Amino acid sequence: MNGAVVIDASLAVKWLVNEVHSDLAHSLTRTWLRQGTRIVAPYLMLVEVCNALFQKARQGQLTVTDAADLVEGLASEDIIILDPPRIHLRALELAGVLQQNTVYDAHYLALAEALDCVYWTADQRFHQAVVNDFPRVHFIGKT
Repeated sequence: MNGAVVIDASLAVKWLVNEVHSDLAHSLTRTWLRQGTRIVAPYLMLVEVCNALFQKARQGQLTVTDAADLVEGLASEDIIILDPPRIHLRALELAGVLQQNTVYDAHYLALAEALDCVYWTADQRFHQAVVNDFPRVHFIGKT
């Protein structure tokens, strides 16, 4: 998908709550929108965002109602949610090759591969683990 970028939940959460690199996430998004870049994510991005916001609610940083409102707002954004065939199989392969503890992050990478586009994350640990073998993965802190 030419003119697209895959984003993960860690970056999407930066749009919703004020955290380190939130300003960079907003700036990068404005640039993408100006350039007509399509923002894409696998189906599980909203699930992971819900979980991250629920954890913040459990810690007293926001209410569950606030979290629900934030998720509803995110779901109404112009993010293209995709679930292409075989993405799960490729994510399993990638998680194994990359020696990851979970398969979640590998779904974003598998989608970026399938669409032949870049993948932006705010997860520095994942970025460091994969960037040498997968330079299409970019960390928000290195913009």
